[in-house]
Amino acid sequence: MLKKESNTVQNKKSGIFYAVSCGAGNAELLTLQAVRVLKESEVIYYPQSERNSIALDAIKSLENEIDLPTKKLIPCIFSMTDSKTKSDSEYEKIAAECADFLKSGKNVSMLSIGDVSLYSTAGRLSSIVKKAGFEVKFIAGVNSFSSASASFGLSLCEKNEPLTVLPADSFFKESKLKSALEGEGTKILMKMGRHLKEIISLLSEMDLIQYSLLVQKSSLPDEKTFFGNEILSMSPEDFENAYLSLIIIKKHSE
Repeated sequence: MLKKESNTVQNKKSGIFYAVSCGAGNAELLTLQAVRVLKESEVIYYPQSERNSIALDAIKSLENEIDLPTKKLIPCIFSMTDSKTKSDSEYEKIAAECADFLKSGKNVSMLSIGDVSLYSTAGRLSSIVKKAGFEVKFIAGVNSFSSASASFGLSLCEKNEPLTVLPADSFFKESKLKSALEGEGTKILMKMGRHLKEIISLLSEMDLIQYSLLVQKSSLPDEKTFFGNEILSMSPEDFENAYLSLIIIKKHSE
């Protein structure tokens, strides 16, 4: 476990750890603040999947603006595990690496698609780094469901309507999703890489498909949208992108 730094170390000029939102994926969704912070960071960590890194691809198109060739780029591979022990170990290891850079006075940025305050690896890593005594700052960004609703020209909430964001896979697994969907207001279903087919079946059973918008790879060149009954005609290939899918459920205002 990463230990809190001694007063002697803290009195030295340490670097700042930034959790940087990259927006939904399109480089144009990075904020001016994010670009400035990345330019001021000597070290940039980024999440890496088996196929690619959406976050890294986003900042690569801003190579000149952030002086990318001068940065130390480090990939982070997080296993999709239900084991808290294994997951905690992975985060602790990366946090310890970050601490070494911070102690030497270097600023460290951790990229995350969407907004770092919402289901973010960067947010979780920040908590560990902060407990170790280092300064941590969050850089806000455009989350995926805001980007998706904009692509479709959809207003998420009007007047006094509530908005509920649900981690769909875990709620489905724990048999809590149906009751959550019965509540008032707009629902956002995220984190459904494992049970997308079953979740779609549930929406159909509850007569919610007609109010549902499913968006994959929001803001990216290969973004796909499925509305209403189109969701029921998704191809096997579409289900391969389940991890990068979200569903917005909004009933029409009376």
